Amino acid sequence: MTASGDEELLAQLRSALDQVRSASDQARRRARQARTTAQDKERLLSVTVGGHGELAELTFHGDAYRDLAPAELADLIVKTTTSARQEAQRKAMAGVSVLGADLGRLDAAARGAGSVDELVESIASAVTRGMP
Repeated sequence: MTASGDEELLAQLRSALDQVRSASDQARRRARQARTTAQDKERLLSVTVGGHGELAELTFHGDAYRDLAPAELADLIVKTTTSARQEAQRKAMAGVSVLGADLGRLDAAARGAGSVDELVESIASAVTRGMP
């Protein structure tokens, strides 16, 4: 590889790294801002969690929850919170699936390389494939 070819490859790798950083930063911002709400089947309460699954809001709808035994109410809160957290986790995983696909291509490229030069070229090819 020539010196100008090395510089071009390095520039491509830097650009790809910048894209990965940008996507990662965007995913973190989305997680901080995300809100997921779940409601129980009887519509007695709603639970809202943040992007990391932390409890953000608990809302009771009407007074029917007062007829529940304390253990029933506690169980309802736990189950509804779990449902909201699972949905938040599903959304988060869907958001990072694109990054996972890119990392999979990089891993395959790394495993198939027979030399350092091949490794660098295959990684550069993998990360720049979808670039404009």
